[in-house]
Amino acid sequence: MRPKFSVLSNSLAAILLLTSPIFGVMYWFAIPRRGVELVVIAHAIVVTIGLALLWRQLRVHSEATGTELIGNGIFSPVVRVPYERIARVLFVPTYVGAAPDPVTQLLVVDAEGKRLFRMRGSFWHAEDLVRLAAAVPAPLEVVPDPIPISDFYRTYPRSAYWFEDRRWLQITLVTAAVLAGFALTTFVMVELGLPVRFL
Repeated sequence: MRPKFSVLSNSLAAILLLTSPIFGVMYWFAIPRRGVELVVIAHAIVVTIGLALLWRQLRVHSEATGTELIGNGIFSPVVRVPYERIARVLFVPTYVGAAPDPVTQLLVVDAEGKRLFRMRGSFWHAEDLVRLAAAVPAPLEVVPDPIPISDFYRTYPRSAYWFEDRRWLQITLVTAAVLAGFALTTFVMVELGLPVRFL
């Protein structure tokens, strides 16, 4: 099973929409100053990072074989879970962010309730989640009422991925990405002899 195609197309559109105006302006200023090579290098770096993320996204999959569950995420390695370790499969509807409609979380746990495998409905088709759950030889439990995602993490401890439920980590990663983009833009502007008003 593969994630929704819209996840990939939205990522590609975001890369194009975010980088095109910035680099369009940089090329506009660089061409008369004969500094276009520097902008091309900076542009190539950004595009390479974007393509690497897209390549990782294309490799995301989930599979139920005859003996185990297999799957991976964009930022996680391949996980293999033998069926004998699985105690139950849960469908938990959750409210994520400010979205009015709940998102189904498919959660596979062991006898102690520890997460072995998880799929987020915002990235997968609902029918794929149903098919995968049906292929696992373990009881299926459907939680009837949606809960906030924060309650999901509390109700099912260790169900969050390493980058979820850690606001400080999310803020740090976004801040680092913004600062890196800011530093790259400033470097190119200085090298082209453009006035940098904030320095």
